[in-house]
Amino acid sequence: MRRTIPLLTIAVAAALGLSACVPQPAPEPTTTDAATPTFTPTVKPTATVSPSADASAPASDAVLIVQLDSASIAAGSTLEYSLAAVDAWTAALGIAPTRSAVEGPYGGDSELTALEWPGFTLTVPNDGSTRGASVRVSSPTVAGHPVVTSGGIGVGSTRAEAVAAGATEGFDSTELRLDTRDAPGTQSLQRPGEVGRQYVMLVLDGDSIVQIILPANDYSDI
Repeated sequence: MRRTIPLLTIAVAAALGLSACVPQPAPEPTTTDAATPTFTPTVKPTATVSPSADASAPASDAVLIVQLDSASIAAGSTLEYSLAAVDAWTAALGIAPTRSAVEGPYGGDSELTALEWPGFTLTVPNDGSTRGASVRVSSPTVAGHPVVTSGGIGVGSTRAEAVAAGATEGFDSTELRLDTRDAPGTQSLQRPGEVGRQYVMLVLDGDSIVQIILPANDYSDI
């Protein structure tokens, strides 16, 4: 006797067979976080600079420039013509000056002090001001430093070099003048009725400069 298979059973089996034939979606690939590389910076060694004995001191051959109101040496340093600036002058030139009292023109105390280095004399008021201060240069160098005017003229320069730098004639052929300026409130003895003048005096022996004096003027008879 034949066994009858229910229709429901046949339908279920067919459905299962079809589902087995349907391809399943491939699983998405698993993303693995890439490790972030670590960089070790290369540190360059820093050069070590050995400090000098005095980094602020000018070179031993730095040029000293003398002008009517002050002097300068090295880069941007100003040297005042005053007793209060002795330490600065000593540091700049490398040696201390000798000091001496200056006698007045008619005797007695002039209230001035002469600060002297070989070939260079700075005369300053005792009160620490710059009024009445003066400079006299009689050597091409002081303590190894060349000494020149703002125009580059020094002891040993020639008349022609000074004239080329702007120097003009003075009272006679033994004198030239540089950096001339008016001095209000004074009267010239050389040019009656006119305002007196200050200047850098170049003293000559023949055609060679042997001294520099500043500030010189044409209104004082002393």
